[in-house]
This record gives sequence, structure tokens and C-alpha cells, in this order.
Amino acid sequence: MLIKHKPMKPFIAFVGITICVGSFITPATAQDSKADLQTRVDSLERRVGRIEFSLKSKENAPRSQTRSNMEKGELSGIVISDNQGISLKIGGFVQIDGIHDLEQNTSGLGFLSSGIVIPNDKKANTLYNVGASRFNLSGSMLVNQKELTTFIEFDMFNQAFVPVLRNAWAEYGGFGAGLYWSNFMDLDAYPNTLDYNGPNAMIFARQVQFRYTWSIDSALDWAFSLEDPRSYMTLDSGFRTLKQFPDVTTSLQYDWDNSHVRVAGVLHPLAYGDVNQERSHSMGYGISLSTLLQQNRNKDNFTCQFNYGTGISKYYNDLAGGYPYDGIYSTADKKLKPIAILGISASYDHWWTDKLSSTIGYGYMNINNRPEQDDADIHSTQYAIINFIYYPNEFIKSGIEWIYGTRQNIDGAHAYNNRAQFTVQLAF
Repeated sequence: MLIKHKPMKPFIAFVGITICVGSFITPATAQDSKADLQTRVDSLERRVGRIEFSLKSKENAPRSQTRSNMEKGELSGIVISDNQGISLKIGGFVQIDGIHDLEQNTSGLGFLSSGIVIPNDKKANTLYNVGASRFNLSGSMLVNQKELTTFIEFDMFNQAFVPVLRNAWAEYGGFGAGLYWSNFMDLDAYPNTLDYNGPNAMIFARQVQFRYTWSIDSALDWAFSLEDPRSYMTLDSGFRTLKQFPDVTTSLQYDWDNSHVRVAGVLHPLAYGDVNQERSHSMGYGISLSTLLQQNRNKDNFTCQFNYGTGISKYYNDLAGGYPYDGIYSTADKKLKPIAILGISASYDHWWTDKLSSTIGYGYMNINNRPEQDDADIHSTQYAIINFIYYPNEFIKSGIEWIYGTRQNIDGAHAYNNRAQFTVQLAF
């Protein structure tokens, strides 16, 4: 059905332009004021601008289908309403994944090296799923000469394939609030993977937050946010985690020629209490350095991330499922000991033609374990991918990806997993 729609695009564009022009040339009544006419002119300019932007985004369709652009939801969707400066757009895609594991991994829908089973009896398993499919709705309007934008998105990334809220975000001027990607994460440096989860050592987190971004100049942005302070810690019985103070994040990003370098930091308060309501605190912190280097002569790009911190396990992709590695309570010292983690990842995205690309990537995560941890806890993981992705048009992409991961525990026990994934995605 999507392919059948494609010949209608010139007609749809013609109808859209006709409606816009028609609304502009409608004779004004004697009661129309100069301000009313100016409002109609401004509305027309916005509509034509949106049409031009939509057509321009289709000129280089494969680039808009890369993973980072799709996660932002900026280039997908069709306008379903555009009236008096208020634009409403729907978008999303249906994604079908065929996954075959040669060894055991508890993370079936998306690959996690932390999910590799130790010891591993190497039993193969095949899984078909549509969990990565998603639907989004976005809107924009001018309020006091500033644009108010909203974005809400659902996916079905769970065993029951039940719709789950993924993003619910609003921005006005430099202010943003809602559920969205953490300010500590570099979304633009997301490698072009088919695997839903992506590299193990990448900072990967969506959190409820309040954010403000200063555009210092056309190339430099500074952002500050207060985010959900949930923690995952190993505590003795009688203790429980508390959320008393928000996570504080900041980031500074410099852009040039579609490339950028970014530095981000986070302070993550760790709070816990006992049955007597006695409370204790510790402080987690982290730093992230990342870059995306875009080739000027073609579409190839290189991404790299370096992440380090203590008490911030929830931000690491491989541990975001709830591993209690933010910290562990020491009975001997009667206090919480934050756990330090190092993560390094890199990828290269090469375009063979305008319709065929490949990505190769690697990630390494190392946990500086505490003596109080269990011997079966994770010490390190690795993640590697290579894929081939074909983009027949702006609505469809399909590809195959090979993923390899390893997990090693504190006691030295280790195992690996090889996964082949075939994906077909149909966007609207």
C-alpha cells in the first residue's frame, strides 16, 4: 500500500499548495483589518515553508531513515492538519524483526550483552517480533512569536506487544519538559543499527525531566536539566531506595558542517532509608564525551563515545534494565559504596550507494566491582555489529545485521552470543 501511495505525492503537494493559495487569495471583507491580513500572510508563509521542508527532506530520503533521525522523530510523518498556524502531524512505522540466536540470551527482543546466560549451553533460538514498531503524533504552533512544539510516541517493545509510552515531550523557546531522551545522552551520535538496543557502553536513557537550552551562537548550545532521580542499588533487608533530589545534568555541544563534539555531565544523588525512617545519602557522578564526524564528500560518518562515572549504572545501555549497580551497601562500613563504570563505543556508517549502507561498530563496558558484590555479578561486556541496509524508497528499509557479544562475571566465568537479525520496516 505504501508503494501505491507514492505516485500520489505530486497530487497531494498540488492540493496542499492549492489550499494554501486559495486561503490566501480569498477576498477580504471590509471588516478585515491590516492585522488580519498580516496574520493570513504569516500563516501562508508557514504553510509553504512546511511544504518546502517536507519536499526537501524527501530529496535525500535514506539519510532521514538513519537510526538517530528516526529516534528524534523529526523527519517522519505526514501533516494531517494545518490551520491558522497550528500544524498536526502523525508518523511512525511497522517493523518486523526475525531474530536467530546461536547461543542463549535472556534479552530476546533487543540484544543486551548483559543478558548472555552463564554457563551457556549454546541452544539456538528463533524469535519473530514487531515490538520496535511505533506511532507518534506531533504538533507545532506560534505563541507570542515563539514556536510551541509537542511530541508524543508509543512503541510495543515488550513481550505482550502492548503499546507503551515512549516519549511525551513539549518545547517552548528554550524550555523543554516531559519524558524524553536524557540530556546526558548524545542522541545525534546513535549508530545506525537495526538492533533496538544498540551498543552496550552507550549512554541510553529516557527520563522525565525539565530542561533549558541556551543557543550561545549558531554553532554552540548549552543545556541544563533536572531529571528523574530513580536509583538501582543493592541494599540490606530493611533498607529501601529513596528519590529525594533530582539528577542534575548539563551538556555543551559544538556543531559544524553536520558534525559535532559534545561533553555532558551528571550528578546523581543516591538516597536510601531504613524502616525507622533514618536516611543516608551518597553522590553519583558521570562524564560523557562524544562526537559525530560527517564526511563532506559523501554520507559516511564516524561516531565515538567515552563514558565514565560512579553510581550511574542506570544510564548505561547494557545495565538500563534494572541491574542494581548504582551502588552496594557495605555492612562493615555501614554506608553505601557507589560503583564505577567505564564505557567506550565507536561506529562507522558507510554508504555504498544512495540506497545501500553498512554500519560496523564496537562497544566495551567495564565495571570496577566492589568486594561486597556477588561473584556472579557482571564485570565486563562487549558488543560488536555489522549490517547491510537497503532503502528502496523513503517509506521502506530492510536489512540484515550480525551481532556478537560477550559477558564476563567477577569470578571469571564468561560466555558469548552470536545473533543474526533480519528486519523490514515500513514507515508512514
